Amino acid sequence: MSSLVGGLLEVVAVLILVALVGVFVIIVVANRADPDPSGRRPQSVYLFAVSFVTIATSIIGSAVVVAALIQLVGSHSGDITNPVARAAVLGGLTMLVSLTLLVTHLRRGLTLARVDADSPRPSRRVGQSYVSAVAFVAILTILFTTVFSVYLIFAIAGPGVFGSFGGRTPAVRFLIISVYLGLVAGVVLRTHRNLVPPGLRIPSRSTGTVGGL
Repeated sequence: MSSLVGGLLEVVAVLILVALVGVFVIIVVANRADPDPSGRRPQSVYLFAVSFVTIATSIIGSAVVVAALIQLVGSHSGDITNPVARAAVLGGLTMLVSLTLLVTHLRRGLTLARVDADSPRPSRRVGQSYVSAVAFVAILTILFTTVFSVYLIFAIAGPGVFGSFGGRTPAVRFLIISVYLGLVAGVVLRTHRNLVPPGLRIPSRSTGTVGGL
């Protein structure tokens, strides 16, 4: 349990760092010398910055719940029911509060961005920056979780060569968490890429194009 918590804390630290970078990018883009006749730029920065942070904390909270529940799988050296319950409740509360803040702030931010959809105004630009930052983090998450998940499969099949991660059962638990985070990142990417016009053009195998080129 302690090793898993330590690993999750490292993931949390990385996500917090990425969140700070994302918020910084949103603020820098929003402070460009574009005219702001509507005066909505500061409000848009606030709404999308909160949305960016809360989407990260929502995923962290859900990952804590998953990590806690899978501790019940397999054999244990003692009674872990109470630690699992505490971790699951803490993660669940973090996820619920974060999702509530995310929905309320993102909905209002998208309203402002779509009002400005017919002209390159600040609210729309801030919204596009938010979508790009979320997509960037999602792509990186998919990259790292895919590599880590495949390596874990090798570790489970041949622990003597690739490392045991404390045994096959802990390795399977890490694999479940890694796959979960990768799937969540994929869902986030898919649902966010077209939130603000004109949306992001993800490279397509069928067209063989990148960015429409």
